[in-house]
Amino acid sequence: MTVELFREDAYQRECEATVVAVNDRGGIVLDQTVFYPTGGGQPGDVGILRADDGREISIATTVKGQGAEDIVHVAAEGQSPPAPGTKVTAVIDWDRRHRLMRMHTAMHLVCACASGGGGGPSRSRPSPLSRAPAGSAPRRPHGRCLPHPVP
Repeated sequence: MTVELFREDAYQRECEATVVAVNDRGGIVLDQTVFYPTGGGQPGDVGILRADDGREISIATTVKGQGAEDIVHVAAEGQSPPAPGTKVTAVIDWDRRHRLMRMHTAMHLVCACASGGGGGPSRSRPSPLSRAPAGSAPRRPHGRCLPHPVP
C-alpha cells in the first residue's frame, strides 16, 4: 500500500521513499509518494525519482495500480526502473501541478455558476432553499458568479 502524502499536504513537492515493487510493465510502486495519480478527471503528476546514487528516472505519468491502494509511477520511455529496495527522492513537476490545481478549482467555480450551485446533475442537487419562486429570475449561488477569471 502506498501512503498518499499529497492527501495531507497538496503543496508538498518532494519526499523520501523506498521502491517496494516494479510491476511486469516497468511501473514503479513506492512505499509513499507526493505524486497524484490520474483519476476523477485529473491527470497524474509527472516529475523525477532521484536515486541515492544520483541517477534520475523521469516519470511520465502516475496512475492507480491494480488495487486502488497502490500508486504506480510510470517511467518515461527508455528509462529503466530502480530495483525494489532502492531509496529515492520523489520530486513532482511543481509548476505543472500548481497549474492543474488552479484549473481544477476554476472548473468547480464555473460548474457551480453554470448549474446554479451544487456539483452537477450526477452528484448533487441545488437546495430547495436556493430555488427562486415561480415567475422570478433564478438565483445564482452566493448572489452572483465571479466577474473575472481565477488567477
